[in-house]
Amino acid sequence: MQIFTIANQKGGVGKTTTALNIADALRHTGYKTLFIDVDPQTNSTSSYRAEIDDTYTVYDLFKKECTADQAIQETEFGDIIAGDPNLSTIEMELQSQVGGYKVLKKALKKMKKTYDYAIVDTPPNLGIYMLNALIAADKVIVPIKAEKYAIDGLQRLIETIGDVQEEENPDLKVAGILLTTYDKRNELDRKLWDTLPEVGEAIGMPVFKNPIRISQDVKKAQDQVQSLFDAYPNSNAAFDYARVTKEILEEE
Repeated sequence: MQIFTIANQKGGVGKTTTALNIADALRHTGYKTLFIDVDPQTNSTSSYRAEIDDTYTVYDLFKKECTADQAIQETEFGDIIAGDPNLSTIEMELQSQVGGYKVLKKALKKMKKTYDYAIVDTPPNLGIYMLNALIAADKVIVPIKAEKYAIDGLQRLIETIGDVQEEENPDLKVAGILLTTYDKRNELDRKLWDTLPEVGEAIGMPVFKNPIRISQDVKKAQDQVQSLFDAYPNSNAAFDYARVTKEILEEE
């Protein structure tokens, strides 16, 4: 099972949208895919229409009160280990534990159910849950938005990925920086897209060949709690996420 973590410590960059749609694209391509939500905000969990109450969630997984297999829910949207707002109550507890940063990695290694891919959605901070996701991952995808300080904001993440590679997960690779909500009519968007390959090379991060174009159909699908590929298969965003997913698969 290849594990992809979607990470950026900055919010509002399309991280959850990217995680959801890459997982969905993989599922529509025929790959058995597991989604893991380690963000206490649980937006991905809501999109999957997964349960949180009276069932095992990722909170129970981190508390070691269940196995990964026991926490998996089969939904219409796909298989998921649901997020849980209670994650925010045990951060200090996990940080003080020996091995608290490796809980997710160990839990996924013990899984008996077989998947081709796992996609991990993370919170917008470099805390215990993102570190767990990076330590467990084979590759990390970094979504960014065309904003003035988009590249500057990557520095801490680059340093964190480097620390994880050096100390805990030497095999971790960066799959690429992914520009989201790209609007070619916007000068800042065009400028960032034109310079991004050079910037990526300078900071040691590859860049995906194509951006994700801005599309109202993404918001519509989210508001309707539907799969983008089912509800709006001909949208720009569906085409772009399918293209990015194809690029991911070609790199395997």
